[in-house]
Amino acid sequence: MNVFDALRNPPRSHSPAAIWWWSGEPLRRERLRWQMERLVAGGVHNLVILNLAPSGPLFGADADDPPFLSEAWWELLDGVCEDALQTGAYLWFYDQLGFSGADLQARLVQENPAFAGQWLDADGSVSLRGFDYLSRTACEVLLDRVHGEFARRLGHRFGNVIVGSFQDELPSMPTWSATFAEEFLARRGYPFSRDGGPSVRHDYQRTRAELAEEAFFRPLAEWHAEHGLLNGCDQQDPARAGHPVEGVELYADYTRTHRWFSAPGSDHHGDARVHSSLAHLYGRPRTWIEAFHSSGWGGTLEETFDWLLPWLRAGANLYNPHAVYYTTRAGWWEWAPPSTDWRQPYWRHHRVFADAVTRLCAVLSLGRHLCDVAVLFPAATAQAGGAGDGDAARAQRVYRELVGDMAWFQTVPGALDRLCLDADVIDEESVRRAVVSDGRLAVSTESYGVVILPAATVLDEGTAERLDGFVADGGLLVAVGALPDSPRLRRHFEGGPEGGPTAGPGEGPAGGSGRGSGAGRGRGAARLVASAADLGEALAGHVPRVEAPVPPLVREVDGTTVVFLTAAFPRASEIGVGRPEERGVELGWLDATCDFDSGRYRREMRVRVRDVTGTPLLASPFSGEVRPLPYTLDDGVVEVTVPFEDGPAALLLFPGQGTVPETGETAAPESRTPYTREIDLGDEWDMELVPTLDDTWGDFGTSATVERWTLETPDGDPVHATFGPHGLWRTGDGDWRPAVWSTSRGLHKDPIHRDTLGPKGHVPEEFLDFGPVPAGRPVWFRASVTVPGTPEARLVVGAAAAKEVRVDGRELPLDDSGYLAVGLSPVEPGEHVLELRLVPDEDLTLRAHVSFTADPGAARRPEWIAGPVLETVVRAGEGGEDGEHVLQIASTSPCMVLVNGTEAGRQGGFDPYAEADIPRVRRYDVSHLLRPGPNTVRVESDGAVLADGLVVSGPGWTSRPGVRRRQHGDPAALHLRPRPHPLPGAGWIDSRATALPAIFAVPGAAERVERFRVDVPPGATLMEADAHGPVRVLVDGVESALPAVLDGSARRAELLVTTRPGFQGGAALAGPVRFACGPGRIKLGDWEAQGLAGYSGGVRYRTVVRLPASPAGRPGLAGPGPAGERGRAELDLGRVRGTAEVTVNGRPAGVRVCWPYVFDLSLDEGENTVEILVLGTLAPYLDAVSPTHFVFPGQRVTGLFGPVLLRT
Repeated sequence: MNVFDALRNPPRSHSPAAIWWWSGEPLRRERLRWQMERLVAGGVHNLVILNLAPSGPLFGADADDPPFLSEAWWELLDGVCEDALQTGAYLWFYDQLGFSGADLQARLVQENPAFAGQWLDADGSVSLRGFDYLSRTACEVLLDRVHGEFARRLGHRFGNVIVGSFQDELPSMPTWSATFAEEFLARRGYPFSRDGGPSVRHDYQRTRAELAEEAFFRPLAEWHAEHGLLNGCDQQDPARAGHPVEGVELYADYTRTHRWFSAPGSDHHGDARVHSSLAHLYGRPRTWIEAFHSSGWGGTLEETFDWLLPWLRAGANLYNPHAVYYTTRAGWWEWAPPSTDWRQPYWRHHRVFADAVTRLCAVLSLGRHLCDVAVLFPAATAQAGGAGDGDAARAQRVYRELVGDMAWFQTVPGALDRLCLDADVIDEESVRRAVVSDGRLAVSTESYGVVILPAATVLDEGTAERLDGFVADGGLLVAVGALPDSPRLRRHFEGGPEGGPTAGPGEGPAGGSGRGSGAGRGRGAARLVASAADLGEALAGHVPRVEAPVPPLVREVDGTTVVFLTAAFPRASEIGVGRPEERGVELGWLDATCDFDSGRYRREMRVRVRDVTGTPLLASPFSGEVRPLPYTLDDGVVEVTVPFEDGPAALLLFPGQGTVPETGETAAPESRTPYTREIDLGDEWDMELVPTLDDTWGDFGTSATVERWTLETPDGDPVHATFGPHGLWRTGDGDWRPAVWSTSRGLHKDPIHRDTLGPKGHVPEEFLDFGPVPAGRPVWFRASVTVPGTPEARLVVGAAAAKEVRVDGRELPLDDSGYLAVGLSPVEPGEHVLELRLVPDEDLTLRAHVSFTADPGAARRPEWIAGPVLETVVRAGEGGEDGEHVLQIASTSPCMVLVNGTEAGRQGGFDPYAEADIPRVRRYDVSHLLRPGPNTVRVESDGAVLADGLVVSGPGWTSRPGVRRRQHGDPAALHLRPRPHPLPGAGWIDSRATALPAIFAVPGAAERVERFRVDVPPGATLMEADAHGPVRVLVDGVESALPAVLDGSARRAELLVTTRPGFQGGAALAGPVRFACGPGRIKLGDWEAQGLAGYSGGVRYRTVVRLPASPAGRPGLAGPGPAGERGRAELDLGRVRGTAEVTVNGRPAGVRVCWPYVFDLSLDEGENTVEILVLGTLAPYLDAVSPTHFVFPGQRVTGLFGPVLLRT
């Protein structure tokens, strides 16, 4: 495949490779095929299958069904492979060894305890945890258990359907092993001493890296190569961001271990340059970029393209969108959204975006990378220093100042970027194996004339020797911040003052031509500058192959030079988070802001290119069309102005076939007659809604065209349907505040979903949130409660606090031995005053639920218990249902589970980010360990444990454990068996049993009339609403019945609901106000401001343009013109937030998914009907109906903003 083939027919192999989460609901093959067909239709031909909860509940999600690697799962996957073959999709599997792991390593350690990872502690002792990635035997068994099983089960699908695998956030490499000391002695030639200096630390990490490479990384790569599969990765942060010190801490030597992936990469919190460099240096075909998780439901395709371009320019060429969900479950299931799929209104136009990305990824994967500058990755300095070492920290700082930070939330161009220079990151192994020739360092397909050392004080001797030869042969070596310790290199820097260059700007290679290549042996230069900010001084006289106002990416493909340029650098979006200096969730990426402005794009740019031949051609990523550009040739340098007429990225091609003129003459493409007339098509248009929400599988839970969940009071305050005051609360002696919740949806925008990166298909049990409360401070809740006429109604309270309850002033005795408390006596039917006092025993965010049950036994939950040995006895068959033989354990620390003295399994310590306080959950089928009569269940753990199923953890265990009241997220998310939900209306989403329908109201509340105002959408023909009381409706001040029949011109409606206590505020409404709509009128601007708040879908704008015929017969054109131009016009939509599709008189005129929103039209004489279909995102709808926190400021905005101009 050459460049022009890739442009004409973008290959499926290079399409976006979307993560496909097989989680959230039981999987069905027919639903998976239905989804695959829509993804392929949208241009997504690669799907990476991941399980979020493969071995039990995780991150709030239900356990995957069927479980990962179960027989049912294998059978389903094989069927999906067959469907993929038929639909034209490729599949990738996820190995589940890192993030969201399936406890595979734990199972192996259970089978063979020698496979446990060993960790060298500060005092010289060795502890055990995790898996031994330094052991060839252990890793051989692990790879066989996962990858080998894929080969045995689905090897016949390799290549034709399954094309690769993905690994995400692999756990850290152990720091010791059973044979480490022996290996160290054999490899380094002296015995290891923990108290050794920098050289010993360096050798220690080298040994650790070599062992990991030989045991795990290289065999993994060899397995993929044997089966013809690619393997991509996104590893732990911040190693994936190219931080040398943390790369050593986590993986001993990040570049050495990760050079083995055939598609190395990261997510958008990482870095593309280090990974694309590994691909260049080791002949890897692809560079992975997983993006853009957690960027919000409202990112448009235009913004996504803008965010992606810097990664492509830095060498990424395998776009892995995060993500596609199996379900969104009525809008209440998400995982670090968005879900970029058929659910999005813009999906009809996604193919245009996907094909552009496919073209770019294909073209930028071909041939070889051309680059003059290499920055040494200072691994040896980091290894010798370690965490806290001054030299290591300095090297990392200088390195990052040189190459910059690509993280989506805090993109900081480096010194090289500011100089508009492309550069590779070169590892020491590549330096050692390089060949020096003609003043250049050649390795693999790369050749560098400049090598930069980022305060790299420590270098391997082989590295220093090769760089010595590089300078001696004419290369330019630049040290930034500090000189290397190597005497053979330091001598090159002698002869000039400390901190200054040893060769002037006109000397050596920097003063020559040919992109800084040497002019002969012995004329090299070595220069020291104090900081990265001085890099330009050190590179004075260096002439790059391509000079542009942005950093270019240059490749050579079969004699054709390809120059990739972006219209802005780093992008047209300015993105911020709360604490950008932090890493991980601490940086506040759940509260991102994005300011996208297409005005930051250049309309054109002047570019100078050396060493090329042939007429410059401009290739469009969106159409694949190629056209020549005017240019000049001066002293062998081609100057060309590159227009960004088709989007914010361009491919400039030089075919190299001798077509470049030898003189400065200009080769001009065919010109077109300029437009002479401009017509503003106006501010108000005919319109109709184009619904896009497909609820075939219950993803949205609605069939309404427009729903309004948020209304206003007469004072303009927002009111959310179903949410109202149900009591009062206060902390200590503070003021009483209303306790607001929905009896069907809990807390509005419940913050508990933030920690699980979104809701997971359930309403959380707790609906009282008192915020941060210090230990010992009391919190009070008061409500008037109407208990239904059910005998034996017992009060149930869940809270991480000691509890006291009074009913009508009398204390109600409780069984309060942990998180859950149950009243010891029933509460009579009727109305009562309930007073609840809560006192936590530790500082925490205090939450609670209160309800009534007729079955106290069914309401009881497992409790978190702690102790070194936790033990209980159960008789076989007492668990009930699956509980008869299934034991589910959640643990905050590594633990071991035994039944009747036999190990059932172990868990914990096998995951990335060991410091995260995330319970690990595993289910054990222990039927083979049970015996008739009493059975002893024992859990050994250093932390807290929650058990459910066969046994239920609690204070009654025979070991008399301590009970910890504090929970992790929604308590029910870690239960094996669902208990009745405390909210009587919460079963709408999961059909779960609920508590008795008691009514909670603010004490002293009385009947009153609630008034709600709502803007009517354009073209509305019907308005409906369900309320807990009589309703009157005023439409533009005129009273109407409900449902209200409307004429399409109404603008404002008011609902007056007569309410009773417990159904006030937004709780007066049982659901949203619903509208049916027909044709109407709409102004340019944000839909939300025109009665379409909460609407996700499309709007078709329509107007009629009347153009008189000119004497030449060309509508609206004066004077003669070529026959082929008759009726030619241009439509400029101005600003659009969304995607746009234009038709004229029913004829398609094109689709645009990004700036510039300009269309070529062919007009008819007389009347021309112009239609513009704008499609938005899911942000408005999901922000209204779900508790998502992933709709960021500005993401609800959708519409055609204009001005809309017609040029003829």
